[in-house]
Amino acid sequence: MGPWVPLQYDVATPMDGAIVAPIQRWDDRMSAVTPDEDIFYCVGLLHSGSFDDWQDLDNQNKEILEFCDRAGIKMKQYLPHYKSKEDWIKHFGSKWNNFLERKAQFDPRMILSPGQKIFNSV
Repeated sequence: MGPWVPLQYDVATPMDGAIVAPIQRWDDRMSAVTPDEDIFYCVGLLHSGSFDDWQDLDNQNKEILEFCDRAGIKMKQYLPHYKSKEDWIKHFGSKWNNFLERKAQFDPRMILSPGQKIFNSV
């Protein structure tokens, strides 16, 4: 077993669960977005459900994100689906300018990831 902590998860029963893993900060020059702390926690919420439940699960995820925002809990989403450039700027935080520079260097014609709505209005 790795350094993660399974809080509640059993594949044999239809239960929700979570995995919490302490992560140590790595090379800050990478474009991966991590919190400012040296050690942070990766939290995975494991939902169970059927295809028909996807909207309820999506709404539950939105409620969790809104709660974190209201409570001032700093968090980053893995594979986020943001709808505005401002959301992406908030996501990248202090790494936003580095991200812009790398985008200009490696994708100057801005043909990669048009659906992410990061550079549509830049």
